Amino acid sequence: MNIALIERKCVTLPMRGVLLAGLMACLPVLAKDSAIPMDEEEKQIATDCAALLDQANTRRAMHVVRVQLQAQGMKLVTQGCPFVRTGVGNMQQVLDVRVQVTDSDAAAHFVRGPLADGEEVDMGAVHLGMPGQVHHVDQVQELGAAQQEEVSPDVLFNRQWLAGVMKARGLQTVQDHWWAFVPAATRN
Repeated sequence: MNIALIERKCVTLPMRGVLLAGLMACLPVLAKDSAIPMDEEEKQIATDCAALLDQANTRRAMHVVRVQLQAQGMKLVTQGCPFVRTGVGNMQQVLDVRVQVTDSDAAAHFVRGPLADGEEVDMGAVHLGMPGQVHHVDQVQELGAAQQEEVSPDVLFNRQWLAGVMKARGLQTVQDHWWAFVPAATRN
């Protein structure tokens, strides 16, 4: 969906910098207009992640994040829904996401580091410990220490930015996995 079209239909605010607030007020219009198109790989991932996306309005939250990032010159890419170690003896299914630049000039206002259209925002490497490799609590701690990478301030900024965007939509990060998100626990 074209952001300019949404803006003409919904946003009457004097400052265009407040586009996100206008988009949030217009979710009913977004829902009835065509959604952001998905390619075949994205459809397969959505099918694989269906159970996780159906928890606590996660599907809607991800859609809102996609719209927000599109307005900021970026695209949220869901890589899949793997199971990751979240503690000793615990595995949890997570949303594995990356952010791709679609308009480097616009994206430069939100994230840091080298930006090129069609490339991912620099957030550092992904490290996954294989469950069969770790048998004792000491080995889990050693693996965690080995995975602590030296990252640039730009990478740290970008990770915090992504975590903030996702948290604002009800998704929380998984400790030691900057790319992994799960629905936040609901409060009764």
